[in-house]
Amino acid sequence: MNINPGTKLGSYEIISKIGAGGMGEVWRARDSRLGRDVAVKVLPESFSASDDRVRRFEQEARAAGTLNHPGLVTIFDVGTHDSAPYIVMELLEGETVRDVLGEEKPSPLPVRKAIDYATQIALALAVAHENRIIHRDLKPENLFVTKDGRVKILDFGLAKLVGESPAADDDQTQQKQTSPGTVMGTAGYMSPEQVRAQDIDHRSDIFSLGAILFEMLTGQRAFKRDSSVETMNAILKEDPPELATFDQKLPPALDQIVRHCLEKSPHERFQSARDLAFQLRTLHDMSGSSIGKVTALPSRKKLPYAMAAAILIAALAGAGAFALVRGRFNASPIAGRSFQQLTFGAGVEMFPTLSPDGKTFAYVSSESGNDDIYVQRIDGRTPINLTRSSIANDTSPSFSRDGSQIAFRSERDGGGIFVMGATGESVRRLTDFGYNPSWSPDGSRLVVATVHVKLAPHSRSGMSELWLIDARSGAKRPLIQHTAAAAQKSREGRDAVQPAWSPNGHRIAFWGRGGKFSSRDLWTIEPDAKEPLKTLVQVTDDPALDWNVLWSSDGKFLLFGSDRDGTLNLWRLRVDEQSGKPAGEPESLALPAEFSGHFATTQQGEIAFLTKTRADRVLRLPLDVKTGTPEASVGGSFEIGQFEPSPDGRSVAFTTGGGQEDLFVASADGSDVRQLTNDEERDRYAGWSPDGRRLYSYSNRAGAWDVWSINVDGSGLTQVTDVAASKLEAGALFYPEVSPDGKTLVVCAERFGALVHLSRPMAQRIELIGSVDENHTIDFPRWSPDGKRIIAGLSNIRSGDAPGIALYSLDNRRWEKILDRGYLPRWLPGGKRIAFFEKNRSMGVLDLETRAVTMTAIPGLPEDVESAGSTPDIKLSADGTTLYVKQRQQQGDIWLMRPGKQ
Repeated sequence: MNINPGTKLGSYEIISKIGAGGMGEVWRARDSRLGRDVAVKVLPESFSASDDRVRRFEQEARAAGTLNHPGLVTIFDVGTHDSAPYIVMELLEGETVRDVLGEEKPSPLPVRKAIDYATQIALALAVAHENRIIHRDLKPENLFVTKDGRVKILDFGLAKLVGESPAADDDQTQQKQTSPGTVMGTAGYMSPEQVRAQDIDHRSDIFSLGAILFEMLTGQRAFKRDSSVETMNAILKEDPPELATFDQKLPPALDQIVRHCLEKSPHERFQSARDLAFQLRTLHDMSGSSIGKVTALPSRKKLPYAMAAAILIAALAGAGAFALVRGRFNASPIAGRSFQQLTFGAGVEMFPTLSPDGKTFAYVSSESGNDDIYVQRIDGRTPINLTRSSIANDTSPSFSRDGSQIAFRSERDGGGIFVMGATGESVRRLTDFGYNPSWSPDGSRLVVATVHVKLAPHSRSGMSELWLIDARSGAKRPLIQHTAAAAQKSREGRDAVQPAWSPNGHRIAFWGRGGKFSSRDLWTIEPDAKEPLKTLVQVTDDPALDWNVLWSSDGKFLLFGSDRDGTLNLWRLRVDEQSGKPAGEPESLALPAEFSGHFATTQQGEIAFLTKTRADRVLRLPLDVKTGTPEASVGGSFEIGQFEPSPDGRSVAFTTGGGQEDLFVASADGSDVRQLTNDEERDRYAGWSPDGRRLYSYSNRAGAWDVWSINVDGSGLTQVTDVAASKLEAGALFYPEVSPDGKTLVVCAERFGALVHLSRPMAQRIELIGSVDENHTIDFPRWSPDGKRIIAGLSNIRSGDAPGIALYSLDNRRWEKILDRGYLPRWLPGGKRIAFFEKNRSMGVLDLETRAVTMTAIPGLPEDVESAGSTPDIKLSADGTTLYVKQRQQQGDIWLMRPGKQ
């Protein structure tokens, strides 16, 4: 097939040639349907005559196209032209790792950059391997570094398809700066089993990555010889020199990681790319000044991997690994720790709870299709599903102090707290409400919250209460309860979630929204006092997000999750169990993870925890049923918090979640990503001005949650509201939306709605407009096209559930509840109808004149599009033709930390 500029392959018009190699040609093309540039790879004509090769080509391309990870190149389409198959993929801007290293005289990368690149590659490989896809041809030419520092793996499946000769010559691919790459197998990066033409598995890719990491660190190829035959012989029989041969500053622990990748036998290498990423991230999380001081490890030859991993982590902790705290450094108080991975399933395993003897743990997994509770021995690999008889979600298990019972939340029969035997027998209901149960030390009572907390502490809603439950009778009494008046005083810290009873029963710890920084802080309360509210003690009160609190087994410390080091990690704080008052400053326990949570502990001080990785992307989905196919919009290696398409549909603004929360803008096709803020302050939400030139968000830059604005080029950051100066009952403002004339904002003011009149002086701008009733808060308000009405979602103050939609009229100045169902309402063009979404992944349209509702399924909606509350995270374009949906890729496993000497 002859291809030249102007050739059309379906809807793709060829623009220019990007590169060529043994695997075919890569061309820059224009997608006429979506108006964006893409890369098109065409299989060589010599392969097109083989029906089997074409079938396998298309099969592998589609398999790679199902992968969702920022480290894997996105495949948009496959097709044929003049009997020659082609693949359409995202067009990347940047250069290959080979270009970064240099061709003739490679130069080593800075050690932290090399570790960062290798970690990104390992995490992307893990996703591919978990989807049964093996690359088989990893090398620097096959790894692409985008302009924002993301590493992408190119051409999954093609090396397996082609089955090329192991003796293929090196360096046959010619690439330009925008190429997504076409490559052939290269002898210098093959695993021993590839050289021998044996059957291979995912561990072959780990060997190749080890060779690449060696080259990034040293500037030398691990097995480079004068000919391909000699190179392959070296792979089979020789080990590369130690890293210290090239640079004495390279840490011995890193040398051991490289060598563990390059073991000749697959059984002696890392057994998964995720394990490798975990070890690399441990090194990367250390400061630049200490990374070279890590103690050398014993040789890994014939050393079992689990033991080697424990030795590595212990060496890192013992060498003084430390976390960067905002404004200071704080060394970990625990040395000599060891770590053991307990679960290995796909997806996220969460909510571990440990039996008192530390020999068994229970956890939650959705492997069966819904959330179920599993139990497993610490030293075993065979989980038992305790709730398999229920098709409802079962979550938040909690072992009783004697290990005989497990309390848990279940959605069966309307939902509530249930108790079962430790092996799943005798299930009985205790309450018709409650989440995150915690047992009293004597096992006679439970404390529960009324709002669920899962994996997103920074974005939860609702004002939670605490209730005490008799474990036998189910009798209940409130510990922290909200009346209508108390609901208006959230700044006093009465919000309470994830309670934890102290070992001796004196106090209950919890966390909640409130405090002078409008953040997440820790509290304790005495449950058996005559007036418990008078015993409330605020334990933390600073800008950090503190959550997921529990007590150490001796009652001397509170253990909790916090982002005060830039990651959601484990911290501890000395407290007096009797008074609940802090007796020191928070200390970092520095787990080697960028997200850790769901902590559980034993009498022996062991801690189980969830470590999670997540990457999000926004997809565009046309509402036309015939063409309802998702197209990639915005993505990256970060968590996307809230996002919003621009009025003209040409851009998407979004915020990042997790540790640092910043504001970004990108073109709707994902190109031209611009970071508008970059600091430790929390910037959330992104409401566009009508002309698309300015964004409105809410931030804690001034202490409270106030509205700020910024130009889309990153200039002109301006404070818009001052809650403190306005002297309002509401202590925070959220979700700003600009009126069509650009003169007024509508915001959420805790349980109220509010208008912000931009023409007024700062202290007089905010006008409260009330609420629907005393039981609901206003969420995500939106202006009608004529600026005379506002629609908003509703959230129950107690549970955080969203039970409906309300309408506000600026003419009669009152709210009206117009639906008892639906989420995320949006106006449709003309202002006579609104669209809303349901948990069952359907969209409804409400006619405001007739109040008739029409429901329709959303064609092409990916299965993994959902928010933390299981509600599809969906936005509708201003013209009502396109949906923007957030797709989440998560992997979470449960680990066990065994303490060393204090």
